[in-house]
Amino acid sequence: MSEKITQVHHTSKDELIRNIIKGVENKLKEFEKSFTPKEPTTWLTKKEVSIILSISIVTIDDWSKKGILSPYRIGNRIRFKRIDIENALTNINKK
Repeated sequence: MSEKITQVHHTSKDELIRNIIKGVENKLKEFEKSFTPKEPTTWLTKKEVSIILSISIVTIDDWSKKGILSPYRIGNRIRFKRIDIENALTNINKK
Protein backbone atom coordinates (compact mmCIF):
# COMPACT_ATOMS: atom_id res chain seq x y z
CA MET A 1 0.00 0.00 0.00
CA SER A 2 1.51 3.29 -1.06
CA GLU A 3 1.15 6.32 1.17
CA LYS A 4 0.43 9.69 -0.38
CA ILE A 5 2.28 12.66 1.05
CA THR A 6 1.27 16.30 0.77
CA GLN A 7 3.80 18.96 1.56
CA VAL A 8 2.92 22.53 2.46
CA HIS A 9 5.68 25.09 2.15
CA HIS A 10 5.99 28.40 3.98
CA THR A 11 3.20 27.56 6.44
CA SER A 12 3.56 26.32 9.98
CA LYS A 13 1.51 23.45 11.35
CA ASP A 14 -0.48 25.79 13.63
CA GLU A 15 -1.15 28.24 10.81
CA LEU A 16 -2.42 25.40 8.59
CA ILE A 17 -4.76 24.22 11.36
CA ARG A 18 -6.08 27.77 11.89
CA ASN A 19 -6.73 28.18 8.16
CA ILE A 20 -8.60 24.88 7.97
CA ILE A 21 -10.72 25.74 11.01
CA LYS A 22 -11.43 29.22 9.62
CA GLY A 23 -12.51 27.71 6.29
CA VAL A 24 -14.85 25.23 7.98
CA GLU A 25 -16.34 28.01 10.16
CA ASN A 26 -16.97 30.16 7.06
CA LYS A 27 -18.74 27.29 5.28
CA LEU A 28 -20.86 26.63 8.38
CA LYS A 29 -21.87 30.32 8.52
CA GLU A 30 -22.89 30.20 4.84
CA PHE A 31 -24.94 27.07 5.50
CA GLU A 32 -26.56 28.64 8.56
CA LYS A 33 -27.77 31.61 6.50
CA SER A 34 -29.60 29.35 4.04
CA PHE A 35 -30.85 26.88 6.64
CA THR A 36 -34.35 27.39 7.96
CA PRO A 37 -35.52 24.83 10.49
CA LYS A 38 -38.79 23.15 9.69
CA GLU A 39 -41.58 24.15 12.01
CA PRO A 40 -44.07 21.47 12.98
CA THR A 41 -47.39 21.57 11.13
CA THR A 42 -50.19 23.28 13.05
CA TRP A 43 -53.58 21.69 12.39
CA LEU A 44 -56.77 23.73 12.83
CA THR A 45 -60.41 22.71 13.17
CA LYS A 46 -63.22 24.36 11.20
CA LYS A 47 -64.16 26.32 14.31
CA GLU A 48 -60.60 27.62 14.77
CA VAL A 49 -60.43 28.62 11.09
CA SER A 50 -63.78 30.40 11.37
CA ILE A 51 -62.49 32.39 14.35
CA ILE A 52 -59.20 33.28 12.65
CA LEU A 53 -60.87 34.43 9.42
CA SER A 54 -64.03 35.77 11.07
CA ILE A 55 -66.27 33.71 8.80
CA SER A 56 -68.98 31.11 9.37
CA ILE A 57 -68.46 27.35 9.21
CA VAL A 58 -70.84 27.30 6.21
CA THR A 59 -68.44 29.66 4.40
CA ILE A 60 -65.53 27.34 5.25
CA ASP A 61 -67.44 24.42 3.69
CA ASP A 62 -68.23 26.53 0.62
CA TRP A 63 -64.62 27.68 0.22
CA SER A 64 -63.41 24.09 0.64
CA LYS A 65 -65.72 22.96 -2.21
CA LYS A 66 -64.50 25.86 -4.39
CA GLY A 67 -60.84 25.01 -3.68
CA ILE A 68 -60.08 28.23 -1.85
CA LEU A 69 -59.20 26.24 1.30
CA SER A 70 -57.62 22.79 1.38
CA PRO A 71 -59.15 20.51 4.00
CA TYR A 72 -57.54 17.28 5.19
CA ARG A 73 -59.51 14.37 6.51
CA ILE A 74 -58.52 11.86 9.20
CA GLY A 75 -61.42 9.48 9.70
CA ASN A 76 -64.45 11.73 10.05
CA ARG A 77 -62.44 14.72 11.30
CA ILE A 78 -61.63 17.65 9.03
CA ARG A 79 -58.48 19.68 9.66
CA PHE A 80 -56.72 22.56 7.91
CA LYS A 81 -53.02 23.42 7.88
CA ARG A 82 -52.43 26.85 9.39
CA ILE A 83 -49.89 27.67 6.66
CA ASP A 84 -52.50 26.87 3.98
CA ILE A 85 -54.96 29.25 5.64
CA GLU A 86 -52.34 32.01 5.74
CA ASN A 87 -51.39 31.35 2.10
CA ALA A 88 -55.06 31.53 1.04
CA LEU A 89 -55.15 35.15 2.13
CA THR A 90 -54.38 37.39 -0.83
CA ASN A 91 -52.61 40.73 -0.61
CA ILE A 92 -54.83 43.25 -2.36
CA ASN A 93 -52.14 45.94 -2.37
CA LYS A 94 -49.74 44.17 -4.74
CA LYS A 95 -47.24 46.51 -6.35
